[in-house]
Amino acid sequence: MERRWTDRAPIYLDVGLFSQGKEISVCKTRDIGLGGVFLECTQPLLPKEALVELIFMLDSGAQRIKHKIRAKVARLTEEGMGLVFRDFDATAFRSLQEVLRHKESAETPH
Repeated sequence: MERRWTDRAPIYLDVGLFSQGKEISVCKTRDIGLGGVFLECTQPLLPKEALVELIFMLDSGAQRIKHKIRAKVARLTEEGMGLVFRDFDATAFRSLQEVLRHKESAETPH
């Protein structure tokens, strides 16, 4: 049974997965919330408890904005990895809000 302190919304974005400053893979998010994210990856790339940095690239008009959020691998499945956000400061919170807003604006008819 999963234990989360926040809800997650289905969001499908490409995200760069970094460990110790090196890019490990580009994965796709399956769901995301204020507490964490699930990344769909073809194989478990890192062990449980590994510390990582996620890089989200979001389009904002004519520019792409990079959002970095630190996380820890909480669980591994055949589909990918569940991550818990860590060292959650105001900058990370604003970045996460931008990621969630990006999803909402993509769903709004233009």
